[in-house]
Amino acid sequence: MSTNSNTGFVYILTSPKSEYIKIGGTALSPMKRIREINTSEPYAQFAPWKLSDFRQVNDWRTVEYHLHYVFRDKLVKKIKGQKELFSTSTFEASRELEMIEPELIISKPKINRMFQDESLVSYLDDLFRLSGLMNWLDYQESWTLSLFTSTSWGRFFTINIGLHEVAFSTYNKPQQINMVYMDDLIDRYKDSLGWVLQHNGGFVEGSYKSALEGSVSVYFEGGFGTCQEFLQLPGVRRAVVAYWTEALLELQEREARSINARHHNYNAVAELSKRIRLGGYQPKSLNKNKV
Repeated sequence: MSTNSNTGFVYILTSPKSEYIKIGGTALSPMKRIREINTSEPYAQFAPWKLSDFRQVNDWRTVEYHLHYVFRDKLVKKIKGQKELFSTSTFEASRELEMIEPELIISKPKINRMFQDESLVSYLDDLFRLSGLMNWLDYQESWTLSLFTSTSWGRFFTINIGLHEVAFSTYNKPQQINMVYMDDLIDRYKDSLGWVLQHNGGFVEGSYKSALEGSVSVYFEGGFGTCQEFLQLPGVRRAVVAYWTEALLELQEREARSINARHHNYNAVAELSKRIRLGGYQPKSLNKNKV
């Protein structure tokens, strides 16, 4: 990650109480900034603001200035004390955000590497949809996504919620090993238990001291096609949603961050979010003009 003092985020916020969108930038995490915006005038009158689109960039002031300049004719002038509300659509704002110079995007090589493997992206797509993580965009850093980490066995990705892992897939082994953490109500589904055992897998209860009571790590071998098959098994969605949602709600109540927050890949999440909104991956067309 860049050590540039301007490293930060540009974001687009929406609210059900506002016909306008907010376009801004910050050196803080979006979670912290949104909390401030929701309690500070003149923006608090339109709360709650939610994260619609975002990028982590090397120079957030430059990108923010560029976006404000592009939409200068859409600036809302009748609300005093603000310069970040615009009368334009999230589609138009996101399209402009998409045109940021790729050199400004943090962790761009890892994102490119991820999207070169359609099977990996398809699995993450399905996992994010099934678990409901896209409903928790405002609480990134309470949960984290890291890519191609050099932990034991090597990882394609790791998802953490709070203090521990809830999903990963390895690549430095003769056979890919996958883990998904969930509620132990999966024990009720015998066919699913049998499937895991047939794929050289197993179940480990109480894997993490920080985990909620009644949870289990489910391991199995196979590529990402096998992973997607696993997500379709009876009871898997129910067990994943039960654990992940409860864990996230607890973190939300405590306003707690994951110990892995510094490794979170915001831009990979932004790309996955776009893919999910569009219903599938669309190759990115980058504008080569500097902001």
